[in-house]
Amino acid sequence: MKKKVLLIFLLVLVSSLLFVSAQNQTQSDVATKGYDCLENKVANKCSTLSTEEKIFSALALGRCKAELNSDSLNSNECWPNSGCTIKTTAQAILAVGSGTKKAEDWLLSQAVNFNDIFWYLQIESPTSNGTTTACRATYAGVSYDFSISADRTLTTTAGGCLTRYQNYWFTISPSCYNEQFQITCDKSFLTSLLYKKNPSAGSTFYVSEATHSASGSGTTIEKVNSMCFTEGTSCSYEGTLWAALVLKNKKYNITAYLPYLVSQADENSKYIPEAFLYSLTNGFKTALLSKQIGSQYWDASGDKFYDTAAALLPFQNVELTEKTNSKNWLKEVQDAGGCWQDNIRNTAFILYSLWPRKVSGEIPDTRDCEAADFYCMSAASCESSEGTVLDSYTGCFSEVCCNKPKKLESCDDQGGELCNSNEQCLDGIIVESLDTNSQKFCCTKGICGQAQLTQCETNKGICRTTCTSKEKLGPYTCSSSDICCVPKTFNWIVLIIILAILIILAVIGIIYRKQLRVLFMKFKTWLQSKFRRKGKPSAPSGRMTTPSTRVPPGAIPRRIIPQQSRATAKTAPKKTEFDDVIKKLREIGK
Repeated sequence: MKKKVLLIFLLVLVSSLLFVSAQNQTQSDVATKGYDCLENKVANKCSTLSTEEKIFSALALGRCKAELNSDSLNSNECWPNSGCTIKTTAQAILAVGSGTKKAEDWLLSQAVNFNDIFWYLQIESPTSNGTTTACRATYAGVSYDFSISADRTLTTTAGGCLTRYQNYWFTISPSCYNEQFQITCDKSFLTSLLYKKNPSAGSTFYVSEATHSASGSGTTIEKVNSMCFTEGTSCSYEGTLWAALVLKNKKYNITAYLPYLVSQADENSKYIPEAFLYSLTNGFKTALLSKQIGSQYWDASGDKFYDTAAALLPFQNVELTEKTNSKNWLKEVQDAGGCWQDNIRNTAFILYSLWPRKVSGEIPDTRDCEAADFYCMSAASCESSEGTVLDSYTGCFSEVCCNKPKKLESCDDQGGELCNSNEQCLDGIIVESLDTNSQKFCCTKGICGQAQLTQCETNKGICRTTCTSKEKLGPYTCSSSDICCVPKTFNWIVLIIILAILIILAVIGIIYRKQLRVLFMKFKTWLQSKFRRKGKPSAPSGRMTTPSTRVPPGAIPRRIIPQQSRATAKTAPKKTEFDDVIKKLREIGK
């Protein structure tokens, strides 16, 4: 018995040591194993990889660039050569790094106007000091006079293109989106464009990146500028995300693509748009981080490894709690060989996003922005902080390096309201503020609240045009023609519990196999005897007679001496615990 106890103790001890060893594995070990695994899968095999695998292998390792170039059409004009797409071409430009001017021109040639959103013109005069500001709007060769009252309301419309919206803004007629609006006021003023997805109440307003100001009698110019990248006859949302990200990295002005990307984000949540929009605008950080599932990963498209890498791509050179949580999760689910799901694309993207390293052939980065005590931010934020963009510094990925910190005011100072992360900014504008964090965001010109959810969203589903392989069609409705997709569920906890019970029973069976064999034989014998008793022939039917015991007259009754059987001495069997079990089984059988 002592040997059995010792054996169980050793098994528990070895399991504990293995568990502690796994827990002590450092993040550096995780990255090293990942890169070693990826190297083994890619080395001398680039020509056999898909274009997408070559792209991410080039990003993570610096390998397969020559093979990637051979996949292009017309010598690096676009990718893949079998049929160029916006997304693949943008990703290839990022992977190749230099000499991509032809591909950049091809991307820009695929951009078209996107006018399926509603635009508004905002004019404010912050120095009116309680007096009326006289202004004039000129477009299509005609001028229209209007005023801004002391309470900042507009006194009248300004022609057919500019009609008042709630007395504070002008609604721009869709037929006038191609017009250029010149605004002049007798006091200092500023102008900006706002937009929303639809004109209904409750829809969120967004402010365009550019804000213009002028002193008294000065002029500002505003023009609707909204574009997207197309494939065929329709806009490609995922392609526009990647194209805008890459073009900004190449120092192009991508302001025109933001209205389309921002306004259509909700319908394209499977692409993790907040990650790209954070890189493009320096906003949406709260919305992005709040979508991490279980403090472990992101899963919007059904591929949690790719989605997690995409979500954390803007934070390549930044450490934050959510990133640390994902690193710990990736450590737990890493394959024994070092990859993730034995998938080249996902492994390369994870390493490039969460554990980036300088690939061979690159010049060591000695002018990192934040290492030099400067600040990574959007160009608009640098401008509002009256800072200077430092083009010679790197390390900010899709942002710019600024010599001054970001200038922020509190939400209250901006006339806004702090909303919780589970709320939405209804009929208002989300802006950055000094008191914004992962749990709060600032909503101006609107209210914090909950938008009306569809039946599908209320029941944890997602409205899509088609469901992914890890989803199934749900019985709930959506507000549009989309179908409701719900995740396919499988109760792994129950399976694990069942397997654990089976393993425990198997171990017990191995240790007590002799006793169990004896118990089984006795139980078998008892069952056989039970069935034999049940199968014994019954007495024949009819009246049975017995010998008469009457004595005839005159006869002397004979004394019958009962025959005594010789008693045989039997040794009482020694009771065991198994006899007790058999006794109980017999009682149950009765």
